[in-house]
Amino acid sequence: MKVFISWSGRVSHKVASVLRDWLPYVIQAVNPFVSSGDINKGERWGDVLAKELEDTEFGIICLTPYNVRAPWLNFEAGALSKSIDRSFLLPFLFHVEPSELQGPLSQFQSTVYEKEDVFNLLSSINKKLGTERRLEHEILRKTFDVWWPELKEALDKVDESEEGETETGYKWLYTPGDLGKIEVNADCKSIWVVTPSPYQDLQNTCVKNVVQKNVGRGIKYTFIVPSSDTTEEARETLQHIFSSHSEQLTIKEISHQKFHTLAVAHYLVLNPEEDGYYTLRAFFELPLKQRDYWIEVDNEAAFDFVARFHKMIEEEITI
Repeated sequence: MKVFISWSGRVSHKVASVLRDWLPYVIQAVNPFVSSGDINKGERWGDVLAKELEDTEFGIICLTPYNVRAPWLNFEAGALSKSIDRSFLLPFLFHVEPSELQGPLSQFQSTVYEKEDVFNLLSSINKKLGTERRLEHEILRKTFDVWWPELKEALDKVDESEEGETETGYKWLYTPGDLGKIEVNADCKSIWVVTPSPYQDLQNTCVKNVVQKNVGRGIKYTFIVPSSDTTEEARETLQHIFSSHSEQLTIKEISHQKFHTLAVAHYLVLNPEEDGYYTLRAFFELPLKQRDYWIEVDNEAAFDFVARFHKMIEEEITI
């Protein structure tokens, strides 16, 4: 039985390749197809895919944090569903939560990268086989249990923080998830967080988890925030996070008017107070109505930004 495995992006391609190589060990009657490795040089790509889809009875769409937001994936899912019965087209979620699926993709029954859910995927493929090739449930279970460790080892080696790949699909445009990965993997000694809404930001579990991981790495944080009632609430949350590492936390509270004169959005600065070995990097959130899109500024702009805020906070009180 032909199983078509769809992918987009380097991480997704690695996941698709692992699944292609692994599936036949569990169900030998399966013939997986991944476009990159299964189309010979010189063959017409479109013609080969069209022919493969004609013979395909089951489809898997490999979704990762780096392609789940790609709008065209919904179109591809629609195209695949025209060739494959909708009940036999499943998104495979690699470090993606079902709640993150949007549009047509959310209408399909998905498989999460967890042992029992992957077994359910194999059971669905097995049921699609004719009776003469279908495995007995107990045989499928035992075979799956034997080969599961190899799948897990191969997928766990897939680099979640693929250099140059972002959740937006553009190398220069970042999401908070991308920044979180940069933040916890950067060679870093200090971080500035400039935010007009510290309390709201800290309600995000992902944000708190990133800060907690970096606290454990010994990184010093400076939060530059405007004076407000919500800032008082944010201070309590931060002091709880840094309870055993209070020396790593500084809060610079600036008058509301002065803050909003100089900071039109959220900023994240890595190594603002370090010289030499550590690289200065600065990111800011685009001041758009639809939030959560960030860019990185060039080195000269990063130094100018740090100098501007250094001068301003020298006049303020450290809390």
